[in-house]
Amino acid sequence: MFKTLLSGIVAKHFKKKLTDWTIKEEDITEVLKQIRIALLDADVNLLVVKDFIKSIRQKSVGRVINQGEDPEQVLLTIIKEELVSILGKHTANVDTNRKQLRIMMVGLQGSGKTTTAAKLAYYFKTKFTKKPLLVALDVYRPAAIDQLETLAKEINVDFYQHGTQNPTLTANESLEHADKKEENVIIFDTAGRLQTNEELMEELKNIRNRVKPDEILLVVDAMSGQDGINVASEFNKHLDLTGFIITKLDSDARAGASLSLTHLLNVPVKFTGVGEKVGSLDVFYPDRIADRILGLGDIMSLAEKATEVLDEDKAKKSLGRMFAGKMDLEDLLEQMGQMSKMGSMSSIAKMLPNAPKLSEENIFEAENKMKVWRILMTSMTLKERRNPILFKKEPNRKLRVTKGSGRKPDELNKMLSEWEKAKKKMDEMGKMLKHGRNPFSQFGM
Repeated sequence: MFKTLLSGIVAKHFKKKLTDWTIKEEDITEVLKQIRIALLDADVNLLVVKDFIKSIRQKSVGRVINQGEDPEQVLLTIIKEELVSILGKHTANVDTNRKQLRIMMVGLQGSGKTTTAAKLAYYFKTKFTKKPLLVALDVYRPAAIDQLETLAKEINVDFYQHGTQNPTLTANESLEHADKKEENVIIFDTAGRLQTNEELMEELKNIRNRVKPDEILLVVDAMSGQDGINVASEFNKHLDLTGFIITKLDSDARAGASLSLTHLLNVPVKFTGVGEKVGSLDVFYPDRIADRILGLGDIMSLAEKATEVLDEDKAKKSLGRMFAGKMDLEDLLEQMGQMSKMGSMSSIAKMLPNAPKLSEENIFEAENKMKVWRILMTSMTLKERRNPILFKKEPNRKLRVTKGSGRKPDELNKMLSEWEKAKKKMDEMGKMLKHGRNPFSQFGM
C-alpha cells in the first residue's frame, strides 16, 4: 500500500530539539517534504496530498509541547487525525436492520464486481444470519451469469437469473422471487463495461429507479490508479453512489488513488476485498487503515480475523502443549493449517505494529518453506509426526518420506534440524513461564 511508512519518516526527519517547546516551520519542513513524496509515490491524488500537507502544517506549526509530552508522538497524532479525516473519519456501516436490504453493485469489467457480490452475500449470511439472494443482471457476458451461479452454490445462497432478457425486467422479477422466499438481502450484480458510456449509465439508472436500492456500491480495483478516480466520479455523477468497495487492497499495488476517493467525492469506503476467498471481505475502518499507513499495525483487525477463523479450543490446547515442552510436528501441522486461514504472510505482517518490512523475495521464501514443510509432514505417518525422534532411530523412514513427498533429502533434514532448534527454544520458554518469568522478555516485550 505504502512503500514508506509515515512513522519512519517522522522518526528520521523530525527535529525533536525544539526551541521554546514549540513546533516551528523549520522543524517539520523535511518531514512534510518526505511525507509528500511518500504519498505521491503511493499514487495518492495530488489535490488530496496538498490538502493533507496543508492541514498538518496548520495544526502543528505553533503547537506548544507540554511538559511530559513527546514531540514526535504529538506530530504523529496530528498526522493520524488528518489521515483518518481523509479516509472518512467514521466507519460507514450498511444498515442491516432493514426488513429487506437491497444492494446494487456497479463497476467496470475486471474490477472484481461479481466475486465481490458473492463475498457480500456470504458476509451478510455469516455475520448477521441473513437470507441473501444474488441476482445476475450482466446479460452481455454469459460467463458472468455462470460465475455468479457457481459462487452462489459455493456459499449456499439463492440465485436468480433470466438469461439475456432486459435486466430491468429481471431485476423486477427477482423482487417477487425474494418476497416469496422471504429473502431479506438482495444483491444485484449489474453489467460492467471496459469503460463508462451513456448506454451503460442509462441501463443502470433504469435498474436503480425500478428496484430503489438502499445501497449503490461501486467496486474499485486498488490497482486502477488515478483512472479509478475518474471512473468513480462518472458513476457517482449518474447514480449518486452510497459507498465504495476497494478490491485487491492486500496487494503490493500503490493503493493511494483508491484511498483518495472519499476525500474527493464525499462518498465513504464501506468494505475492502483482501483476497480471493469468499470470506475475505472486511469492513473499512479509517482509523485502522491510518495506523497501517503510519506503521503502527492493526492489532484489532488481526484479533477479529483470528477470532473468526481460528479454533479457540485447538489454539489453547496447542499453546498448552508448547509451553509444556510437548509440542510435536502434528501440532505444528495443525497450527500451519490454522494460520493459513488468516491470510498471506504479507497481509498478517502489515497488521503487526513495528513489524519489519519484508521484501517480496523474503515473503516468497518463507511461504515456499511452509509449503515444503507441509508436503513433507503430510507424507509422514501420525506416529512419526508425534515422535520425530523416530527419524534418528530409523533413518530408513526419511527415505520413505522423501520418496512419497517428491521432495529432496536435504529439505527433510533441514526441516527436522530447524524444528529441533525451535522445540528447544519453546522448551526454554515453557520453563521460564513455570518459574514466573516472562518468556517474551528476550524479544523486548
